[in-house]
Amino acid sequence: MDNLTHTLISVMVGEAIHRSTPTSPVLTESARRNVAIAVMVIGGNLPDFDVIYTGLADTKLDYLLHHRGHTHTIIGALILSLLLFVAVRLWWKYRKVEPRPADIRFLVVLSLVAPLLHIGLDFTNSYGIHPFWPVDNRWYYGDAVFIVEPLLWACSAVLLFTLRSTFMRAVIALVLVVGLGLSWFSGLVPASLAVLLTLLTLGLAAVGRYSSPRAALSSGIAAWLVVTAVFVATSRTAKGQVDALLADDFPTARTLDTVLTPAPANPVCREVLAVQLVDGRYVVRRAFHSLVPGWIPAGRCAQLSSSGTPTAPLIPTAQASTDEMAWIGEFSTGADLSAALARDYCAVDSLLQFARAPWAGRYGDGWVVGDLRYDREPELGIAEIEVGSSTDECPRFRPPWVPPRQDLLGSR
Repeated sequence: MDNLTHTLISVMVGEAIHRSTPTSPVLTESARRNVAIAVMVIGGNLPDFDVIYTGLADTKLDYLLHHRGHTHTIIGALILSLLLFVAVRLWWKYRKVEPRPADIRFLVVLSLVAPLLHIGLDFTNSYGIHPFWPVDNRWYYGDAVFIVEPLLWACSAVLLFTLRSTFMRAVIALVLVVGLGLSWFSGLVPASLAVLLTLLTLGLAAVGRYSSPRAALSSGIAAWLVVTAVFVATSRTAKGQVDALLADDFPTARTLDTVLTPAPANPVCREVLAVQLVDGRYVVRRAFHSLVPGWIPAGRCAQLSSSGTPTAPLIPTAQASTDEMAWIGEFSTGADLSAALARDYCAVDSLLQFARAPWAGRYGDGWVVGDLRYDREPELGIAEIEVGSSTDECPRFRPPWVPPRQDLLGSR
């Protein structure tokens, strides 16, 4: 999830916790609110501080393997919670504040909720997390919510009239205006859904203006949970339909994974990557699926996508497109290629600890290897590496994550 969404949801939850807990005879209302919002905003973004040590490593593979790495686990979140708690306690000590037990409980709740909320939000999209390290090092994917979701931004409209800070209100108003502008003018959101987004934003702003702060915050949080639930439910329904279509259209194929990425502000359209084995070959088929083809056909879903020309050598899919499923192309190679390249190149072996839909193609006397989830341009992107006789850059710090496509690699 993008950090703006993390921040908006964290502010809303922090303000709600502040307003729903008893006041303190030690901390003023302003001081309690400042603690609530500061801890939630900092803690709600703190797991993404992994970019600091991935940046120090200065390799693409270190970033891919460690972003959403140890700081996005339950143990990591609890350590971050402890750091938040200690930091505030030291601040109180510096300011000569003697908190009451209720204040300590207030701080404990905030410190625990903030990092765990971050992990929960990140789980909802298709990048993946591995929350149960070190007991379970597998990746877990929500495949439900787009990584930058303007409908979640709209839920923060209740803050326009509940926050005390004029500056923060202005920032949130700007975010909402930008979100609406992108929905109407980017070409990525159908007009009907842009209308829905606009009505949700204006409606929640009106709730914030005319209802009590507690009711407004409850409405914003409820809207966030409902929006998420809608995307989760439609994603599960879409997966069932896609799996049925794959079984009908490719009866000899064994589907290893189905990656679903929803469109922004659009629970109807999804990009599909079908990872399959067919007669000894590894195939990844790319398509767009419509949950309501009579309203928004799959071909229209493809037009709404921001995907460009990929690096991967895709060929046309023989299956004809329909209003329910628009086939874009497919990558096909020998089923043992990934395992062979992993044995030959440390960089490939490491990339396969991240790549959920891996592909590989010849490039000069070497190979380009990547993950089709993030292949959006003809140049090498964030999830693509080049290896060869003189090129094989291993990550500096290799984590223990189980490769998503362990089913292609066998025992290692």
